Amino acid sequence: MISLPPHDISTDASRTRTPPWLRVLAVVLAVHLVVLLLWTVRRTHPQAPASVPVETRPDITKPVRAAPPRFPANTSLPAQREMDVSGALRLSSFSAGRDLVYVDDARVWWESDDDGETDHECDHTVHRALETPLRRLIELVSARGARLKVQDTYRPTGIHNSRSLHQEGRAIDVTCDEIKMEELAKLCWQAGFDWVLHEGPSRNGAHVHASVRRLSAGQTASTTGTVSVAQAAAAKKP
Repeated sequence: MISLPPHDISTDASRTRTPPWLRVLAVVLAVHLVVLLLWTVRRTHPQAPASVPVETRPDITKPVRAAPPRFPANTSLPAQREMDVSGALRLSSFSAGRDLVYVDDARVWWESDDDGETDHECDHTVHRALETPLRRLIELVSARGARLKVQDTYRPTGIHNSRSLHQEGRAIDVTCDEIKMEELAKLCWQAGFDWVLHEGPSRNGAHVHASVRRLSAGQTASTTGTVSVAQAAAAKKP
């Protein structure tokens, strides 16, 4: 009988053991496979875009304040100086091209539309901050079957004093034939003007003067599609 040499089991095991470099390669390939799968899933199921806040426009059909019980001539609400409420004139930071907008409404009588070609004033021109309360006032007056009359808005020069907010378009003078002046003053207060003065009979006639504060940074006042003064002028060209 032929005797065979003894079988070395440890030698066979060392021959079949996985080399270290092969293990490393397997791990690297597995990581790449996971990354590829995640990338594929992300392309197949894209993330929903972040929600964009929707600008809410103010309701101009309803008053924002309760009507005061009385609003006698030559009184104001609040009972303070206009500059302490609406802020003083600051022409150094005012830009007509940036801050003024053009408001039009067929239900309103605009004085400048009837002044003739010799008068270059435009009572449709107001500060952006004044647009919303003006449009709300138009609605409140029209709801009573009356027609608002806009006498004065933006006036860079002319009849008003050197501190007048008309120079920034932040003040407006209004009247109405169908509504008593005291009631019109109440409606101006309800419409959201920051300061309202019921001016009694004077050389300029009885009227209601109202003004607003400037808009704070990032604040918007648009109620409808706002039209800039430049856009309005371009639209009127033949």
